[in-house]
Amino acid sequence: MRELWEEIKDRLRQKVSEGSYRLWIEPLKFDRAEGNTLILKCPNQFFASWVQEHYFPYIKEDLLDLGMDVKIRLEAVEKIKESARRQLHLPKFSPTEIPRPNLCERFTFDEFVVGECNQYAHAACWEAANGGSFSARTIFLHASSGLGKSHLTQAVGHKILERLPEARLCYLTANDFTQQVVSAIKTNSLDALKKRFYSQCDCLLIEQVHCLSGRERTQSELALALDPLIDRGKIVIFTGNQLPRAIPKLSDVLRSRLASGIITSINPPDFETRKKIVARKARSQGVEISKETVEYLAHHLKGDIRKIESAVIGLITKSSLLKKSIDLALAREIIHEIVGEPDTLTVSKITDLICCHFSLRPEQIKSKSRKREIALPRQIAMYFARKYTDSSLQYIGRQFNRDHATVLHSIRKIDKMIKTSSKFRSQMKYLTNQVEKHKWR
Repeated sequence: MRELWEEIKDRLRQKVSEGSYRLWIEPLKFDRAEGNTLILKCPNQFFASWVQEHYFPYIKEDLLDLGMDVKIRLEAVEKIKESARRQLHLPKFSPTEIPRPNLCERFTFDEFVVGECNQYAHAACWEAANGGSFSARTIFLHASSGLGKSHLTQAVGHKILERLPEARLCYLTANDFTQQVVSAIKTNSLDALKKRFYSQCDCLLIEQVHCLSGRERTQSELALALDPLIDRGKIVIFTGNQLPRAIPKLSDVLRSRLASGIITSINPPDFETRKKIVARKARSQGVEISKETVEYLAHHLKGDIRKIESAVIGLITKSSLLKKSIDLALAREIIHEIVGEPDTLTVSKITDLICCHFSLRPEQIKSKSRKREIALPRQIAMYFARKYTDSSLQYIGRQFNRDHATVLHSIRKIDKMIKTSSKFRSQMKYLTNQVEKHKWR
């Protein structure tokens, strides 16, 4: 069994990033075998839950490839609070009965971090979950993996069950539905399957509908099941990584059902939203992270929210195992393990970006001119240089032919203008987003 685990580890190394491998796979240690069960030790129960949710599918796939009928069990060396044990399990259904869904307890509206990237999607789901207008009860959530589709979808389920404990909720993936159709065909129970949706479902939450591409029979049965629900104003939420019009090999009948309500996209989180996510994830584990460390993590982790969560949990786990305090140095180690050497913004890059925005030449912004159309962009550039680089005030000053006192004065002036002028605050918000985008090119 030990040799089997080493083989699985080698295969996993080819499938996941090197940083993810070091953080989540390498710490899994072979302990013993009990019958056909391979038992591995891991640092704590939250670590076990994370690996089960994110890496067990890969492990099971490899075991199938190797033709091994073996189960994997994780045992935590250190136990932590019960709430860390929660993880997602998608339910299976019989053709005639809808059991109460086992939703992930942390996927609630309270735990969802709202920002510009997901504000509309959140508002639409909140409206639906709270019995909003008829037109807001069919929603298609479009987003890439790891941006919060499942979180929002299950948050709707939690809120509905909170408001209406007896509501009949059906939560499943497109693949689950396909399996139900196949099973119903084999057992000659398609009518019972359709009746279940027609008469026993108050809310249908169906994920990953892009997986229905090319499955003509499943598409046909789903369209038939959807009609009575949509017509009666039941809540129906779909998720997919493609918009309905872009899903290939999809029937026009089903495509029209998917697009019959609100269609909203969830975009990758911007810098401010990432800061909120980092702080929230840490607090959920009972840990407070310094503002400096939060900003560092938010700067270097973009896109996938799972990557942000992984970094925060990795930071906390490493701190616990090594008995180190959570600080900027430890955060740098985690970032290096997850994304490699992070890209860095330089004072020169920031200066070029600000010059481009204000239609200035670098020599103008570095000149002795005190004209407002040059002085203000210079102060903004100094502000961003201090915020986004590790450069000292003296170094920043030299890049603009100024002393450190002038840089400090500029930073304080921009801070004050942000607080007192809504128009300037909007302008700086736009520029911040531009700097963030530039940072990751």
